[in-house]
Amino acid sequence: MSLEMSQTYPLTVTRNRGKYGVLRALVLYARTPTGKVRLGKVKHGSSVTVEVPQSATQIYGKMDWCKSYPMDLVFVNAGETVYANLWFTINPLRMIGIPTMPCRMEMVPR
Repeated sequence: MSLEMSQTYPLTVTRNRGKYGVLRALVLYARTPTGKVRLGKVKHGSSVTVEVPQSATQIYGKMDWCKSYPMDLVFVNAGETVYANLWFTINPLRMIGIPTMPCRMEMVPR
């Protein structure tokens, strides 16, 4: 196994089929001590497996300028599934991502 491969681990991200952001992909990022790392993107109702850096402390999603609630990766193991749970809201500030978009990265689906 190469050194580069040993510094990441696979994580599957499944996005629910909520009504928020149906036409846009959720871009996935990880927070590391050296900054953010783009992991990939997941479309409405789909799953994607991404390679997460071992040094990552959190995972979160973005659509345009809006960020989701981050999820700590302390208790997440390689090969597990994380769910990007988006929901519809009538709060106009939340719909445009102030302070965060209506999306939470969780270990259980909604």
